[in-house]
Amino acid sequence: MSPGTSRWTAVRAFLGRHAYVALAAGALLVLTRTVDFAPPPLVRADPSAHGGAAGPVEVQEFSPELRSPQVMQLRLVLRRYDDPALPVKADDHALDDRGDVLSSPLVTAVVGTEAAVDQKVALEGGDLQVRLGLRATPRLALGGATTLEHTLEVRSERAGWRGHAERPVFVAGGVLGDLDGRGQRWVFAVDDHLFSLDLEAVRPGGPA
Repeated sequence: MSPGTSRWTAVRAFLGRHAYVALAAGALLVLTRTVDFAPPPLVRADPSAHGGAAGPVEVQEFSPELRSPQVMQLRLVLRRYDDPALPVKADDHALDDRGDVLSSPLVTAVVGTEAAVDQKVALEGGDLQVRLGLRATPRLALGGATTLEHTLEVRSERAGWRGHAERPVFVAGGVLGDLDGRGQRWVFAVDDHLFSLDLEAVRPGGPA
């Protein structure tokens, strides 16, 4: 047996008899690194954050910067009302101030090209979720008017449901015409919550 082999055999025997020393040293190293670790300032936790917006968020506005006649901006505004018995109507905005805006995604779509919105809104501490799914394609009709081919799905999901993860609330689709400067509203309820959902559209240079 060579001297090198003999020396390596002795080292392995020593480690076998005193493995606890290596483990203790490793544990001490991990503990030291854990205690000494401090996150960089840019990722330090914000004590004022509570997992969401701190207060009401304004509805996103249509942009006046877009000038191309080949695009259209689409906005979905979801409101939840403070009283589920309110007589909210699909053709009336008189009670909008009684609703909290939960979501207002805004997308820019090129005429003839599909745009999509897929968003979930959590309620009741996350136990209830409402999902909005919009697929929409703006098109120019004769005379320059804009139509919107669309499919809109609203689904709900509650923690603890078995079987289907989501349940349909309503599905709408078809072609909406004369959308420039006005919108389409749906009113619906999920459990004890009353909602309205507005689909609004504007072309740059048209009425906002």
